[in-house]
Amino acid sequence: MEIRTVCPNNNKYYITTSKGGWNMAIQGNPTKSGANVLANCVGYANGRFAEIIGKNKIEYQLICNAENFIEKAQKYGLQISSTPTLGGIMVWEGKGSLAGHVAIVERIDNDNQIFTSESAYGGSAFYNKTRTNSNGRWGMGTNYSFRGCIINPSNPTPPAPTPTGDPQIRYIQETLNKHYNTGLYVDGIYGPATNKGLVKALQMELNTQFNAGLVIDGIFGPATKSKCISLRYGAEGWITWTAQCELYCRGYYLKFLDGVYKDATINQVCNFQRNNGLDDDGICGKNTFEKLFK
Repeated sequence: MEIRTVCPNNNKYYITTSKGGWNMAIQGNPTKSGANVLANCVGYANGRFAEIIGKNKIEYQLICNAENFIEKAQKYGLQISSTPTLGGIMVWEGKGSLAGHVAIVERIDNDNQIFTSESAYGGSAFYNKTRTNSNGRWGMGTNYSFRGCIINPSNPTPPAPTPTGDPQIRYIQETLNKHYNTGLYVDGIYGPATNKGLVKALQMELNTQFNAGLVIDGIFGPATKSKCISLRYGAEGWITWTAQCELYCRGYYLKFLDGVYKDATINQVCNFQRNNGLDDDGICGKNTFEKLFK
């Protein structure tokens, strides 16, 4: 594969379909003449991924929020790796409402260093970057988490093995997908996407059980906090289950995620409360919910 080190120009992979190109992305900002999907990481990665495949079309239109590229790729039957692969799309999720980011792997120098080509909405139409994995995020700041790399089907290298992660967190992710249609990548690793899935589950249950009228957005804000109930000894159900899941994901050991609020769960809630400056009364109320889920 030939490495791209210059900005594309008059290239249909980077021109919108409305202008005679092959790319279904929106126009970039600022818009570059001759490659009008730039500047935008989504439009660039969508075009470059297809350019590497080389079929003179874009077979996989990965048009969505950058952090959701994983799920979009899976719907196309594309494989995901936990490590960078040549010609693949690196995917990062932004914390809270922060937009995610995607980049193309142009060269793999070693297990901890890659060379990428990228674009940034509201910034540069094109740039290359050397990224190292010293922080587990491949060079991104603390507001981002690395989700995985979409494997380019033209890459003959076998997919890197994906770690199984924590089986209990895999169970949480699978359950969220089954009951709440959260579309999580099941990797057994707790990150912003899994947290968002648990917040969505909580919001759905508060709406269903208590007519809370919350927007299901996966963001624990003042509206969600105001509708939270208080979990006390003997409480049972999915709201208790979501609280148990957050406790476990944050390092508070629970053998059973059974949706029953009794001694084992209450003991861990007390530990969590003490560690987070809350009254350790064992009652999971609004303030405890906020610390757990936000």
